[in-house]
Amino acid sequence: MEDPHDEQEPQAAPEQAEQDELEREREQQQAAKLLECEKLFTEPDSIMEPDILEVLKRYLELGGSPQNGVDFLIDKYVGYGQMASLVCSWISKTDQDAQASTSEQADEVTHMQALIADKFDPDKVDSLLRTRRGPPKWLTPLIADKAGRELIYTLSARYKNCQLLKYAMQRILKAGHDDEIGSVGSRLAGYFEVFHNLMVKRLEDMLTADYARVQALSRELLEICCNSQHTYAHAQQLLQSLGAHPNGARFKRLSQDMEVYAAEKLGYPIAWKMHQFFLGSQTSVADAEVAATVADLLAADKGHTRSLIPKLHKLYCNTPDAQQIPPMHLLQHPKVFEILVQGLFDPTQRLPAETQRTYVQLLATAAAAVDNRQEGGTVDLAEVAQHEAALQDSITLANQAASGDRFTKSQLEQAATPLQVPCAAMGLLHTMEATLLERRVWSGALDMLPAPAFLTLLLLLVPVHPLLHTKIVGIIGAVLVAMGSKTDYATGFLDVVVYLMQQGCVTPALRMISSWASTGSADPMLVRHFIFRCLLVCAPPYSAYFTNTLLRLMLRCGIKRGRIKDDAEVRLLQQFWASSHNANFQPPLGQQEAAMLQQLASIK
Repeated sequence: MEDPHDEQEPQAAPEQAEQDELEREREQQQAAKLLECEKLFTEPDSIMEPDILEVLKRYLELGGSPQNGVDFLIDKYVGYGQMASLVCSWISKTDQDAQASTSEQADEVTHMQALIADKFDPDKVDSLLRTRRGPPKWLTPLIADKAGRELIYTLSARYKNCQLLKYAMQRILKAGHDDEIGSVGSRLAGYFEVFHNLMVKRLEDMLTADYARVQALSRELLEICCNSQHTYAHAQQLLQSLGAHPNGARFKRLSQDMEVYAAEKLGYPIAWKMHQFFLGSQTSVADAEVAATVADLLAADKGHTRSLIPKLHKLYCNTPDAQQIPPMHLLQHPKVFEILVQGLFDPTQRLPAETQRTYVQLLATAAAAVDNRQEGGTVDLAEVAQHEAALQDSITLANQAASGDRFTKSQLEQAATPLQVPCAAMGLLHTMEATLLERRVWSGALDMLPAPAFLTLLLLLVPVHPLLHTKIVGIIGAVLVAMGSKTDYATGFLDVVVYLMQQGCVTPALRMISSWASTGSADPMLVRHFIFRCLLVCAPPYSAYFTNTLLRLMLRCGIKRGRIKDDAEVRLLQQFWASSHNANFQPPLGQQEAAMLQQLASIK
């Protein structure tokens, strides 16, 4: 009888061979994976790799020897990272000048960023996208790290055609780092998607922002939108559309400021000629001609503007029917106001009576006329006559002050009325700035006569024109520098700065005083005068910025124990110390400022 197993053996043999083959393949794959892990172990400083524990775990799961794994890691440890950290610590201790000039200490990350920026090859990096199915694995942790993103920003600004960097920028945007990209400024405006998204986000913020925030957003938008011609044209087209809405006044002003920034700050006079291109399709031929005249005025040199003023005066002030005058928004440009104010209030060049009347009427019309025709209304000229009278009175006041005349009490009471008109106040400030910044003004006692007259008029302007506070601070800062060692009227100007702080203009005032005190020409006695006047009117609690600034000023003017003899000044310093020494300032006080604050504790 035949054995049944004899028939099954030929079938079992192929199955066993197949299993054996699979087992050999599995062993080969396992051996390859082990070799791959061991290859990673044999790289220099492999133990410092972020995922080395995962690799070691996989090595042990594949049957690798724990002892061999440990030996590999120990033998291949070189210590490049530790040595780099050590060298950086040596540099930070020896390079004292570098530490004094920067608030950030250069560490190994800083040096690594510099090395990568120096060796970066965009063609080789882009090849990673072409040869792989996706972006490199190291890109995700690089984007997640703030220092890594800063490196990407630096490289992106330099290599604007690198595809991997473009991809990285899109990833950063999607991750929600808009504010961080915005702080980088115009360096990344070459990436249109980055530029457009950032611009839209900032314009959305402007809708509900307060005045200070609007100013900050405007400065940022001016920088990024004027990076190139196409970004400028795109931004202007969008702003013109937004400015046409009922609540679009701030966007219209931003568009006008952008023209000034592009033409004057960046040196692109073509921006004035582009002014008429953004008027919209509904603009008539006659209005386009008016816009062209305004553009010519904006683009003209200072010596050639006078010939264009009569043309605009004829269009806006000599039209028989007031409702037929051109749209007021064409004339109501900040640069037009500046040209007219400078022409009227230039102390070095008096206009003929007829020319002065032309300037006054045109400026008053631009400032006071209200055009409601787009909403179905009329042009309201009711306030124009009042503005004309105010401008005439302000010209008289400015000329009297520039001549050194002293004002009586009744004259000052009369002066308060015209100076309430903003354009009249701006004219007075222009005359004051032009007069007091003349070098000859501070060369002798007789030449200093205009100073007290302008100081008196400043006290009338400050409480009624909060929007002019920053400009007044800037003028006073320039005057203090121009004075040099002439301190006769410096205390009066410093008292006006303190008055401005009482009116709410704190940060610009302190920033200006800090800049003036650091020039080296500021008399320490004047700095001390400002400090004590400031402490007299500013009550605690004090902000970190206020405290830091005053402490730095105290360091500069040498307020120390034994030098303060006046009891009232001692009490002010004690009050300042009592309010500040236990305050939790964010950010904290600097080392020198904290030491100065500690010295105040001993002043008695």
